[in-house]
Amino acid sequence: MKILVVADIHGDMEALDAVLADAAKEKPDMVLCPGDFTDMYSQNTAFSQADTGEMIVQKLLAFNKNLLCVPGNQDPYEMLAIFDEYGINLHGRTRKTLNTLFAGWGGALTPFNTLLEPTAEETKTAMTLFRQKLEGKDFVMLVHAPPKDTKLDVAGGQKHVGSDEIRQFVLEAKPRLLVSAHIHESGAIDRLGETTLFYPGPVFEGCYGIVELEKGSCRCRMLKVKV
Repeated sequence: MKILVVADIHGDMEALDAVLADAAKEKPDMVLCPGDFTDMYSQNTAFSQADTGEMIVQKLLAFNKNLLCVPGNQDPYEMLAIFDEYGINLHGRTRKTLNTLFAGWGGALTPFNTLLEPTAEETKTAMTLFRQKLEGKDFVMLVHAPPKDTKLDVAGGQKHVGSDEIRQFVLEAKPRLLVSAHIHESGAIDRLGETTLFYPGPVFEGCYGIVELEKGSCRCRMLKVKV
């Protein structure tokens, strides 16, 4: 199975169009989006953030109907209702699509009081429930916040700012693949325990990723188009 990963769109429709046009040649079987569909700091005043988010969801579904999403920390809570309306919500849920099991958790703690920030305790509780449900299973994890102390969570090239709770979950539950977003400058492919970690970088910079999942294997590629 081939998966397109588009992360951190931040309301940039033109960049998304360029990415989808370039990604079409890959003929992906499905799309994963780990959040920040919208941007709370540079929102087009003609639309609400939720309106922008819904238009982006529609673009992604027009590209491929097999779409699963979690929200980012800059997405309004209304995005969860939009995900539900279109049947693509993976936040706090598990779902089997194209014979592959997925689980998801969105949002991220930040120092900036952004819109969707689950507490560390809420994330810990969610990870405990996931671990109980997924123990011993082969699955893919979709999160907005990367696990702590990896190549995917280095802010400003200096400090690791990822989630301790998600890191612990990965080490214990051992998903085959974890796809994240959030730290724009830390696009990378990494390993944590038995898990491949992948963040292709932000769509607003023309970045996207392709994952090829085969039985017992996982291959990730970071791609970029001019925007």
